Amino acid sequence: MTSSILLLWSALSGGLLAVEGVEGEGAVASVGAEAPLVPLNSATLSELAGIPGVGEENAKAILALRAERGRLGSVEELRILPFLSEEGLDNLRRSTSIDLAVRAGAKGEYKTVEDVMGFFAHEPTVQEVQAMTMAYTHTNREQVERWLNASRAAAALPQLQARYEYYNRYGEDFDVLGGVAALTQQDSQLQDKVVVEVRWQLNDLVMSTEQIRVISEAQDIVKLRDKVLGEVTRLYFDRRRLQIDSLLNPPNDLRAQIDDELRLMEFTAQLDALTGGAFSAAVASGLSPQPL
Repeated sequence: MTSSILLLWSALSGGLLAVEGVEGEGAVASVGAEAPLVPLNSATLSELAGIPGVGEENAKAILALRAERGRLGSVEELRILPFLSEEGLDNLRRSTSIDLAVRAGAKGEYKTVEDVMGFFAHEPTVQEVQAMTMAYTHTNREQVERWLNASRAAAALPQLQARYEYYNRYGEDFDVLGGVAALTQQDSQLQDKVVVEVRWQLNDLVMSTEQIRVISEAQDIVKLRDKVLGEVTRLYFDRRRLQIDSLLNPPNDLRAQIDDELRLMEFTAQLDALTGGAFSAAVASGLSPQPL
């Protein structure tokens, strides 16, 4: 017997608002929210475009992404859209809901570790997810090296100064016309020239203040990178352990199925938040089904 449930899950709070379940083909959730939420997986163009910070073009992009993937698991998947602002994402979290179908699958026959891990071969590896995270947060080693090289190159550039000089030296001979002294043209001597100066700060070639600033910021970036990579690695393997547990020991209790699915969605949304939606994009590019 297959149990399924359709529920609205607030994309903002990530919580179960209200659930009524039945055995059979499906069940419908009732949501006691103050304002009606827009179901992200069935919203129309006008509904999405009407959310502040989204607009028509982003709404079209959301619909195209939804059609490409079949469904969206969270608002964080939309981070991959280049023109969707943080304001738009925040308002989507507040204004949308996720429809969730939970199905209890039969326990499969898996005899080796390779059999189990092969079920997830379509998903990115932890190294790939770490690379996605560093690219999205601009904390990869190559980025830091580019900053350091740019600061060294800037120190090697000279300071260029240009000025225009105008000299007007008059003689002492005057002509008096009508009681007014006036200079004659022959008495004036005019000189114009352009002066260009090129200067190098030799001490900056060894260690400039800009290099010191970049090195200090690079140290902060390394600390941030280590923290972010630790978090994304933990999320990746927590998610994988949940997937394996649900694959080898699928729960029969409806509430347990819902809890597992929501936890999977939570882990996926957090990974998308740290990778700019690249994680779900990589998962969607695989051909194998999701384990839950």
